[in-house]
Amino acid sequence: MQIVSVQLDMVWQDKTANHEKVRRLLDNTSFESGALIILPEMFDTGFSMKIEATAQTDARDSESFLRELAVDKNAAVMGGVVGPIVDGKASNETVVFDPAGNQLARYRKMQLFTLSGEDVKYGAGDGHRLFEWQGVKISPFICYDLRFPELFRPAARDGAELITVIASWPEVRSEHWVRLLQARAIENLAFVVGVNRCGADPTLTYDGRSVGFDPHGNCLFEANAAEQVILADIDVEQARQWRAKFPALKDMRRL
Repeated sequence: MQIVSVQLDMVWQDKTANHEKVRRLLDNTSFESGALIILPEMFDTGFSMKIEATAQTDARDSESFLRELAVDKNAAVMGGVVGPIVDGKASNETVVFDPAGNQLARYRKMQLFTLSGEDVKYGAGDGHRLFEWQGVKISPFICYDLRFPELFRPAARDGAELITVIASWPEVRSEHWVRLLQARAIENLAFVVGVNRCGADPTLTYDGRSVGFDPHGNCLFEANAAEQVILADIDVEQARQWRAKFPALKDMRRL
């Protein structure tokens, strides 16, 4: 399966500009039909606590864009969006659409970033999600989730072979980003792909470093700090063979 990672320098809180930017980047990239395109956390606004600017209306404009993109590119598309405001809070989510425009998965970030006040503005999710694309079992996570390995174990137990983490992970902690992703790959015997933003927002800078690891923790790719689209192919049989040879997941204790 081909992964198309879109490392984006978002225009702050400007959905239209970011939709245009994503289309331009993908229009200038050749990739396989049936690929999995991955966009960062809150891809069309940036990681903002101003939910009046980030939240979708009931028209779901961000999701409509992702759905149309999936149809146009004949690919599955995963991206970070913000759900409508309900009872004073929005939701930081990942949604995935297939080339027919069908929703494959919707995941809500479980571990909210209290340092930024995300827990005040957004509601937390209640568990992992699993979907299948191109015969690969995939589980999506979001940014700060990455620091909590216990969130990933139930997904691995349920058979996740590819774990994705979309993020707005700042430059000041970028080495943590790469090493934690590598750890999630090794301990879960899974492919792991992290897609980060780059550029800057009003308070932070981001150095990208979107990266992929195989189930042994070997690096498949690592981006620099520039806005770019990275292509990578994964062979899910590698994960399956390693799990059969080294069945550590079967030894997980249910705590």
